[in-house]
Order: sequence, then structure tokens, then C-alpha cells
Amino acid sequence: MTDPVPSTTAEQTRTRHRLRLPRDTDPGDVLSMVRNVRPAAQEDEDGVIDLGDGARLIPDRSPRGAGRWSVDTPREREDPLPEGMSDSHGYGRAFPEGMPFRVERQTLDLAWSLGRRMYGAVVTDGGVRLEPHPFHVRDLRVVTAHALAPESLAQLLAPVDPEAELDEVPENASRTGYSATLPLPDGEAISLRVGRSSRPVALSALSWIEDAVDYELVHLTADPEEDAIELPEPEVAERWQHAYRRIGLLAGLLVESVGGYVVDLEGFLIDPADLA
Repeated sequence: MTDPVPSTTAEQTRTRHRLRLPRDTDPGDVLSMVRNVRPAAQEDEDGVIDLGDGARLIPDRSPRGAGRWSVDTPREREDPLPEGMSDSHGYGRAFPEGMPFRVERQTLDLAWSLGRRMYGAVVTDGGVRLEPHPFHVRDLRVVTAHALAPESLAQLLAPVDPEAELDEVPENASRTGYSATLPLPDGEAISLRVGRSSRPVALSALSWIEDAVDYELVHLTADPEEDAIELPEPEVAERWQHAYRRIGLLAGLLVESVGGYVVDLEGFLIDPADLA
């Protein structure tokens, strides 16, 4: 009997996680979502999405594989999460012997974000299920070519939130560099910050992006550490959902008024129709 051929170093340092999306998810939607944050991603004739840096999303072509993808990536681990520290993605729970980092971490983050946006989950190579809460990321940004003066923004907000107040406006802030606060129950608030564009990757091809303006809508929680929660209690999840709906309403109002695009905190485009 011949001895088995040993695996190469490259094979030994790769791993596969799994991305599980609803069975009716269109693979084209997955590619579009990926290209929001990785515009160079390429799809081959077999539907495999090359993410770059040796990472890939491989669709499951089996009869029961609809909506399922293998997350094929180099395996790179560092020290475990320090004891007592929580993390919003659940990586400390999923990788007790060492946290993913570099390419593996970036690829896993992308898969987690796809699960959040598309109501799915990630199953790690160790069999741990990570199920992002759909309202974990609530902040939105309207990116537009048109800037409103502070008094115009106040007039726009008044009918939908009479309690909205402009914060102290700097003397040189004619149309950017100012903010407003919209109160929420339980001591929370939404901060609407008007500034120069962050130039999201998804909008980099627009001719006017260099001169664009951001209307950033940020959920200010009463407990700043709340965003580190992986699995929110029902009461917390309800507050997150309420805040996101208010932020979505405001983002939709801004798009109707000044045009532009809605982008979430992680750089993914959002259809304003989905915010109604």
C-alpha cells in the first residue's frame, strides 16, 4: 500500500464556513450586495464569487442547497477574546481557541453582514451558528448632491417630529457641519448629522460624489455598550426596531426632498422603498 500524499501547507491553512440564506434568495442579489462593498468581486461561470485575497463564496448546487453558500477562506487565527469581553458578532463564543483575523475575519464579517441584510445566518467551521439580528445595524446615511441650510432642515423635520431640535450651529456652517437631535422614548435619541460625504464604495462611480453631502442618522442608545450585544433580549430588540423604523422614515423623507441614495453603516445600499 502506498503512503497517502500529505496535504500541502496551503490546504492545511484554509477553512470553510457556511452562509445560509432563505431558499428563495436570488444569487444575483448576493453578488450585487457583495459588490456594494467589494466592487472588484467577480463571478465565474459556475456562480462562484471571487472576493479577492484568496476568499470565495461557493454556491451549493445540490438539490437541497438553495440559498446555501460555502465561505472558502484562508484560515488565520489570533488570541482568544479576553475573558468577560462581549462582541456583537458572537466570534468569542464561536472561536474560543483563537479569533479569526486578517482575510478570514474580513470574509467572515462580510458573510455575517450578508446574513444580517438578507435574513440568514452563518455556521462556522466549528459548527457554531451565528444569526445576526436584522436591526443590529440601525444607522443610515443619505448621500446626496444637495445640501439643506439648517433652517430648511428644521422646517423639513417639523411635520414628522415636532420635538426635533437643531443643535448649536457653528457660525461657518451654512449648509454642512451641523446637526439636529430627535428624541426617542427611554432617554434615547436620533442624531442627524450633516457633513461632507464619506464617499461609500458603492457610490464611488458617481460623477458628483466628491462634492456630495451626508445626512447621517445615528441611533443614540441610553446604554452605549448595548451595541456589543450579540443576542438582544426582546425588550432591546423592540427598541432597536422602533429606532430603525424612525431612522428609515427620516431617510425616506430626505431622499424625497434632496434626492440621493441610502447607505447603511456597513456600506450597503438600501432601497428607500424598503424603509416604508
